[in-house]
Amino acid sequence: MSTIWLFLACCTDYVFSHSKFQNVAYSKQVTLSSQYEGNIFPGSNAVNGLVSDFACTDWEKSPWLKINLGARYRIHEIEIFARSDCCGNQVHDFDVRVGDNIHDMELCGHFTGAANTGQRIAIWCPHNTVGRFVHVQIVSGTVNVLSPAEILVWGVHVK
Repeated sequence: MSTIWLFLACCTDYVFSHSKFQNVAYSKQVTLSSQYEGNIFPGSNAVNGLVSDFACTDWEKSPWLKINLGARYRIHEIEIFARSDCCGNQVHDFDVRVGDNIHDMELCGHFTGAANTGQRIAIWCPHNTVGRFVHVQIVSGTVNVLSPAEILVWGVHVK
């Protein structure tokens, strides 16, 4: 019985502690390091709320995606969804960085290995991670393409 209460207490705390956060990346400006096939899979697809489409860079050594949140936010968690149609492995071995400018970014987290098709990857940022930009970059391999289906950035506005 005490195990059930502990589980409920933990789950309740989790739900209520996350209720103040919003997806602050929704419909924000996204820049890709390159465009695949002349922009048929634009960066905006990664923040449109749909996991049925995707953003896609061209093939390169260290492709990246940058989200301009438009203001400073305290970032709690970043969720990256691999494509559900195929090619989950195109999201692999990446760093997630957060900062106020693109030249001064703090490492929020790293994912090692290849995602499975349709996989949700949660990156939990260190306490008090604050920034205007979120940068996702593949850091391993020789020729890569980055094609996330969706990226959610959970945070609160900082005044």
